[in-house]
Amino acid sequence: MRNKRSIYLVLITVLVLSLAMVGCGSKNQETVMKDLTSFKQELKSYESKATMTVTAHNSQQKYYIETWYMAPNYYRIALGNDAKDITQVIVKNDDGIFVVSPQLKKSFRFKGDWAENQGHVYLYHAAVDRILKSKDLKYDAAEGKLNFTMKMEPENPLVAQQRIVLNETNLHPLQVALLDKDAKSVVSVDFNSFKTGVDYKKDSFTPEAAMTLAPTDAQPVMAGAKDFGIIEPRYLPEGVTKLAPQETQSSVLLRFSGNDPFTIIEQRPAAVSSALKSGEIVDLWGTTAVLAEVEGGETRSMHWFHNNVEFSLTGKLPVDEMIKVAQSMIGTVGK
Repeated sequence: MRNKRSIYLVLITVLVLSLAMVGCGSKNQETVMKDLTSFKQELKSYESKATMTVTAHNSQQKYYIETWYMAPNYYRIALGNDAKDITQVIVKNDDGIFVVSPQLKKSFRFKGDWAENQGHVYLYHAAVDRILKSKDLKYDAAEGKLNFTMKMEPENPLVAQQRIVLNETNLHPLQVALLDKDAKSVVSVDFNSFKTGVDYKKDSFTPEAAMTLAPTDAQPVMAGAKDFGIIEPRYLPEGVTKLAPQETQSSVLLRFSGNDPFTIIEQRPAAVSSALKSGEIVDLWGTTAVLAEVEGGETRSMHWFHNNVEFSLTGKLPVDEMIKVAQSMIGTVGK
């Protein structure tokens, strides 16, 4: 009887110790937030490489992302295709934010802090800021991963929530995902590598340096060529009717009628440096667009490049509808 009691006590002790060890295995939220705050304060530089998967409008696109960061506010985000050919670069330095298309030798400059508004998908330190400042944060830890889920800010027509996953041991990024209202992934950035303490020079964060990232074996862009066909949006706002496309010697004009009519111009631009323009950066996931108001603010123009084709969408559409239309054209093959 005494032996049975001893065995019973031993089993109870082992069970209690096991539960205690499980409980100690994952940090609580308060500890994690303190660790994140300290880690970010001590972060001087980093380099990350990741794969971005965009699933929207019944299609899936993959992109390559390479990010450089140097404290306190320099960064360079190189966006490429699945073959890792760089097609667009976002650069931040003391002069502002630049969106550069290396092969096209085009550059646009912006003011403001895009990193805080949209850049957290690409920038680790901005993602950590999102976690630390969120007022509706949901946290859990499992299998060596720290999971943070919160509402999408600013609001996006396709995304309801954002999820950030970090390595529990070293707090390095594993994934940033943007989820729709059904918690399905719209954008997933999966980090392949992340290292800190990288030695950068300031002149690495300039639009001139970004211009050199064009693929060395890339074919020259023939200005005015219409070899891309006619690229049509897969999404149209309710009540919009597509009219017959019009073509000139060097461009394609798509017209759409309805309560908020708009037009889309497609063309191969000349591969020469252009004057810097100002506007607001809009993330189309895989590329970025310039959004500007014209004619007293009633009409808006959205301007972007993809696969060396220049697009401009102009009309009185709400911004969220313009974003949907533009995003639905990414990865679309011309007819």
